[in-house]
Amino acid sequence: MKKMIVFILSLFMVLAVGSQPVLASSRIDATAAIMVDASTGQIIYKQNIEKALPVASITKLLTILVIEDEIQQKQISWDTQVKITPEIAAISNDSSYSSIGLKAGQSYSVRTLINAALVKSADGATVALATATGDGTDEFNLKMMQKAKKIGMTHTNIVNSVGLDNGDMKSFKLADLPNNAANTMSARDVAILSQYLIRHYPELLQITAQKEVKFQIAKDQVKTEKNLNKMLPGEQYTVKGVTIDGLKTGTSDSAGACFASTGKYRGHRIITVILHSKGDNKDNRFKTTQDLYNILKSEYHLQKIKVPSSVTTRKVANGAEKTMKLGPQQVTIWSPYDTKTDYTIGTQYKTSQLEAPIWKGEHVGNLRITSDQLETLTGEPLTYSLYSVNDVRRGNFWQRLWH
Repeated sequence: MKKMIVFILSLFMVLAVGSQPVLASSRIDATAAIMVDASTGQIIYKQNIEKALPVASITKLLTILVIEDEIQQKQISWDTQVKITPEIAAISNDSSYSSIGLKAGQSYSVRTLINAALVKSADGATVALATATGDGTDEFNLKMMQKAKKIGMTHTNIVNSVGLDNGDMKSFKLADLPNNAANTMSARDVAILSQYLIRHYPELLQITAQKEVKFQIAKDQVKTEKNLNKMLPGEQYTVKGVTIDGLKTGTSDSAGACFASTGKYRGHRIITVILHSKGDNKDNRFKTTQDLYNILKSEYHLQKIKVPSSVTTRKVANGAEKTMKLGPQQVTIWSPYDTKTDYTIGTQYKTSQLEAPIWKGEHVGNLRITSDQLETLTGEPLTYSLYSVNDVRRGNFWQRLWH
């Protein structure tokens, strides 16, 4: 893909009534917490988001990301059958783990195992997925670390695909690591991982949104497993006006109760992460997620930003028309109720000159909004796609000559 060429076409400032940064405090009863707009990466709330902490089964999101990549690369498919070894069955049938009872010698589809990993958080199913292409623990760990680094997760360390402590991995434990070695990520890293999954593999939300799933464990045995996410619509911890459809819980002695969620609020997809929710009740991770949404609902509004005409009208070479219209005409950012946010609008085009033909909806560049009051997951400006509002066909000889 060609690198985008940057052209700052206009600067557009809004006078502030006051100045207020991203909310960063210890108002959430957890060791770390973050709330992000999934589309733009804008951080709405942050609390200790750089510290690497044990994340337990939230790990499985990264595991599934690697599996999705392998499916895309056609190394495996959703219908690939994975045979369960006695070693995997030992994990899958241990009642002290998140078990689903996979049978040794029987094969299960990748689709079934992904459903089990995401809905039930099944440990044995996750180990089975990690072996689908013949990888051992070390090889799959390396794939996970490489993917984490590639997508910008800078405070992540992987010991296994499951999220268990090393000593609990039975025959899959690593001999060169202590028994208490555990997977760690920062809250920012979990948010980056969640955003990447949503953008690149949105079909996973159809899985994580299921309230329960039936699994054909054996020819004569079907199990129905309930989703561990208690914030799905109609469940105990739903939030009014918010439709949660994912993502993943995590629980262990070292990680405590953790939860990465995503849902729609006022037409925007939101990501939240709670790491190490305080207290003995595991459901506190859902209550603290509710607290994040209450902060959003009571303290933030969507500030409308009109895109200047110098950006939305652009010259086009060799077209039937001399200029073309670009969208969007308006974007929104999350801003505290008691202030407007200072911002600067810039543009970044794919090429130095737009040239016909260009078709309606075609991506031609990006709109970039920067501000000292705005922070994103990557540290980059808030970015919105610039697209053609209508078709601009290639002009005939006389039109091209005249223009």
